Amino acid sequence: MLDSILEHRVFRDGLYDVSLIINENDYFLVYDNISNENAQEIIENYLIHRQDDGRPNNVKIKHNKNRHIVSIEARLHYTGNEETAHMLRVHNYLEHDKE
Repeated sequence: MLDSILEHRVFRDGLYDVSLIINENDYFLVYDNISNENAQEIIENYLIHRQDDGRPNNVKIKHNKNRHIVSIEARLHYTGNEETAHMLRVHNYLEHDKE
């Protein structure tokens, strides 16, 4: 699903507003419902997948049934990203095998 997301960014007031557009069929193959928690998970995984160290906040999700899309909107912060490594640890992306 992450490779089929359409992204649009606008730089405004020192932050990026980002919109992610997902085909509803792709979305509902992975998720059972529309929720802000799912939106947060998608945008965090999308940013990791793109090797983007932006930190999302104000994440909102909408389902447009007429256009058959799910859209996620957020603001991305890039300054003072000391929390980026923490976000990766929370999602176990920095986990190493202990031998």
